[in-house]
Parts: sequence; C-alpha cells; structure tokens
Amino acid sequence: MFTDVERRHTSDAEAFALGEQLHQLLSDGAFLPNSPVMMNSERQSSANLFACHVLAPPVDAEAMAVAGRIHDGCGGIGYDLTSVADPVAMTRFIENQTAALNPNRKRKAHSAVTLHVDHPLVSHFIDMSSSLEITHTNVELDGAFFAALDQQLPNAVAIWQSVCSSIYDTGRPAIAFGEHKSLRSPNGERLILNVCGESLLRENESSLIGSLNASRFVTRGVFDADRFKAAVEIGVRCLDNLHDIQDHASATVGERCMQSRKIGLSVMGFADALLMMGIRYGSSESLDFAASIMGLVQATAKATSEALASTRGSCDPTLLRVGEPLRRNASLMAIAANGTLSLLCNVSGGIEPLFSYVSRQTVEGRVINQVQPTLRRLLREHGLSESMIDEIAMSLMNGAQPEDLKLIPSKISQAMVRAHDLSPADHIRTQATFQSFIDGGISKTINLPANSTIDDIAVAILEARASGCVGISLYRDGSISGQPSQMAGAKPEESGEVAT
Repeated sequence: MFTDVERRHTSDAEAFALGEQLHQLLSDGAFLPNSPVMMNSERQSSANLFACHVLAPPVDAEAMAVAGRIHDGCGGIGYDLTSVADPVAMTRFIENQTAALNPNRKRKAHSAVTLHVDHPLVSHFIDMSSSLEITHTNVELDGAFFAALDQQLPNAVAIWQSVCSSIYDTGRPAIAFGEHKSLRSPNGERLILNVCGESLLRENESSLIGSLNASRFVTRGVFDADRFKAAVEIGVRCLDNLHDIQDHASATVGERCMQSRKIGLSVMGFADALLMMGIRYGSSESLDFAASIMGLVQATAKATSEALASTRGSCDPTLLRVGEPLRRNASLMAIAANGTLSLLCNVSGGIEPLFSYVSRQTVEGRVINQVQPTLRRLLREHGLSESMIDEIAMSLMNGAQPEDLKLIPSKISQAMVRAHDLSPADHIRTQATFQSFIDGGISKTINLPANSTIDDIAVAILEARASGCVGISLYRDGSISGQPSQMAGAKPEESGEVAT
C-alpha cells in the first residue's frame, strides 16, 4: 500500500527504496502503524485503517450505521455530548448499541463521550460513569469552572467533590482541560477527544497513529538519534500515504479528513528505553531524554510534512496557525496508549512507566507471573542464567527491593522503578514534558497506590492543569475489582507460575 501511493509522486526506484526502509522498521518493531492497519491491511477494499474517529452525536439510524462501520473496522469513536439535551440517555444508547454488535467483531469496540462541566446533567453523567463497560467518559473543566471553585461557589464545589470521589472509587471519569485543548485549535473550531484522548479532532473527522518504539533505538545503552530521525521521516510518509487509501465510513468524514490529513506520530517503549540506558523514570535525566527525543520528532515531522506539501499539496491552510509554513498534515504528533502494539513489541505502552517487574495475569483461569520482558533481556545480556532470573523474580514477588538483590547489576537496579513507586508529581511532570511538544493529546494513566485519598486525586488534577496537560486520567490501584494486571506479590498465597 505504501509503495503504491509513493509511486504516484516519485519514481519506481525511489518508491521501492522507501518501501524497503518501512519494511525494515516494521520487521524490527521499531515503527508500527495503529492496530486497524495491522488488522485490516490484507483487505483490498472497504478497509478502515484509522484508529481515531470523532463523530457527531448519533441521532438517527444512518449515524449509527456510520459508527457501526468504524467499529467493525476496529476503530474507536469519540463524541461530544455537550449540545445534547440528555447526555445520560445518549451515552447509554451508545453503550447498548455498541455492545449488541460486539460479539461478531474481531475486536471489541469502544467509544468515549465528553461532557462540558456546565451541562445541567453533569452530576448524573458523573454518577453513571462507573456503570459503563465499553464507553469511556470525560468531563471537560475550564477556566471559568476553576475560578468558581477558587471562590468556593456551592455548585462548583459539589461537582468537584463528585468528580474526585468518583475517580477515587472507580477511576472514572477522565478529565479534559478545556482551555489547554482550545489552544490547539488554530481556527477556534471545537476539538473533541477520541477514545483514549490522544487525538484532538473536529466533529466528523478521523486520524491515525503510528508509534516509534524508543527501545529499538537503544544499543548498548546509547540512543541512536540519527536512526530515530530517519524513522520519523518514514513514519510521517507512511501515515500520510494511508490517507489516500482509507475507505471512510461516510462522505462527510472523508471530506473533512482530506482537508486536514491529520496524523499522530507517537512513542512507545519509553520506559524500556530508560531502563536500557540506566535512567530512572521520573528523574530529571529522564525528562531531559524525553525533551530531546520529542524535540527531534517535532522538528523532523514538521520538516517532512512541509516538504511533502511542496510537492503533493498542503492541508487546508485555515487549519494552521497564521504565519506557519504550509504543511501536508494539520496535526503531526500524539501519544497513544498502544495497548495492542506494545504487546506485539513486548514493551511498555506509550510513555507509561513499567507497571511491575513481575506482573500477575489471569489467563484462561491460570495465574501466570510474567517477568517484564526488557528486564529479563537485560539480565540475560549481563550473563545471568535462567535460574538466577527466576530467583530474582521470586524475590521481587515476595517484596524484595531491586537494590537489595546482589544478583541484579547496579546499573539495572538503580533504574528499576514501577508506576506505584512514582509520585503523582513524577507522572505529571513526565506527561507535561511530552505535552509541550505535541499538537495532540496524551493517553496516559496516573497510577495511584491503593491508600491514596480523595485529596490526593484533587491535588493531582490541579497539578496537571497547572502543568499545561490537555487532560488527565487517574486510577487508584484496586479500585475496580478484577483489574486484568496486578503487581505480583499482592497475594502471596497465589504464587502462580513464572513465565519464561
């Protein structure tokens, strides 16, 4: 597909060479387009290749048919229900309609709904959030709300308490900061969150994500910036080319997408790269590394998109800021969750820290303790045998700290940190560092320990807003029963088996 589009603009020889570069990145797991491409690219027609979609609220059968076509193609859909009279009923309708068709889909479909805090039913919307299984909820807070909260106006205080309590109990809803989101709209058109929040899209618009696996650019503890830059250039071309072969769910969506040609170049395996370089996640050195690679992505992506615009045409200029050079793509960067892609590459999703050194997962009724793949590989590279690695795993499962285990080389142990070892401020500083470079959003969860309080959640939200984040998702460990992954060692009586 990539080479076919390149042939429209370049010679066969150049198109073939570019295709070979892309193939090498894909084979190495250094760059992967979003999962709908991976799952649907074998189809010759009527294929959805985009992961991120935003539609107008579904008010009739045709609207639901459009949504169905996107979901059938493994895409997720975001809706802004602020203009809807009863967003609670609309959300339940979306949930039920999606669930009814999910059994016949190759991947369960999900949606997200956003409601502005000024809506009269916002409290009911917050209360409903925990009852949903496949629909994510976002509440948009803005400067006017926080001003009212500072003044301790009763309605603002009540909503604030409701939001923080709901997050404490269930991890829902997520928060969007309206004033930061609006800054990313050059023409003032309202931008809406997709399912995971990384793409900021206009109503009836779609985008796609491609993720660079940062860990694949680290060799013997050194990050290869030149090879990474070359991968960014190929990534931009790949994602832009997919716009020319996407089969859109409706003519309106197709027209809007061709106006903007939005893409989202993302990073995954960030925590793995840090571990491989001996850098502790959340440290000032880790933030410096984040800034260096994102600055490189930003500059290279813009230069590549501008070069494409000069030969292939630009996006609608009204979607760019006044004075900006014309470029091919209105949006270039986002940070996705990479739930599927990170599993394929055995790395951490997006910019998330490592959840655990050894994680407990229940698979078909069996408890399996999985040693974090990058950690296992590093230990092997340092000459440790499988029996030594198993000994380390059992010690970590029983509560030992990495620095206390003599078998772990100090270069590795000093960089070992889990999501729950980090303070909310560590998480937020990392998210804010990435946010400062991108025109999209960030899909990231601020993991909180089980003993966190409602006040801790309130402080984290305020810190995220002060740091310039577009939004924040918080989850207190154990607040939802049956969460799929747990830190091994939480229940010593369920020792399970160590995966090799």
